[in-house]
Amino acid sequence: MKTDKLIKLFRYALGLPKSIYVNFRLLPFKQAVFLPIIVSTNTKLISLSGKATLKKVKTGIVRIGFTGADMIDFNSNPTMLQVCGTINFNGKVKIAKGSRIVVYGELSLGDNFITTGCSTIICAKNISIGNNTMLAWESIIMDTDQHKIFDKEKKHINQDDKVTIGNDVWIGARSFVLKNSTIKDGCIVGANTTVSKSFDAKESIIVGNPPRVIKNSVTWQH
Repeated sequence: MKTDKLIKLFRYALGLPKSIYVNFRLLPFKQAVFLPIIVSTNTKLISLSGKATLKKVKTGIVRIGFTGADMIDFNSNPTMLQVCGTINFNGKVKIAKGSRIVVYGELSLGDNFITTGCSTIICAKNISIGNNTMLAWESIIMDTDQHKIFDKEKKHINQDDKVTIGNDVWIGARSFVLKNSTIKDGCIVGANTTVSKSFDAKESIIVGNPPRVIKNSVTWQH
């Protein structure tokens, strides 16, 4: 146990130069001095031309590139951070190692939001994720198709559209949550599911391609 704590402290120390840089690039000076955002040394900083907001300023309340499944190699799976828009941290957030966060629009992450490793969030317009929500292994949330598609009149037909995910939601491993999707409080998205529309039911299990609700009135344990 003591060894694990020493390793963790060592990794925090190695990431200190990058943590200082990230805080002073994304936050106002009076917040940045508290180092509320801690990043690992193997986090690749693609661009930090945007900004971050914090609901609560506390050292290490946001941690990027440390936690995750034990089978993820810390060195060969770098975390990637690109913030050209706005990222709102509404409480304690843990972005696991190997994850990729790309923000051009506005991304809001709720209190106690966690990813479990090698997950991806690409925000071109607006993505909102509630409190106590978990994004599992190799899952992807994106509000954009990345490439524009035009019809024969040259009209852009695949506009970016928002994604809204509620509180206490569990997004299962290798799932996709795509633009124009809404997932309500307490829902579970099964592994390998692609969500590309809005679901009105709360506390439901959503699975399949195309996705469908298979059970209602469920709860899950963090």
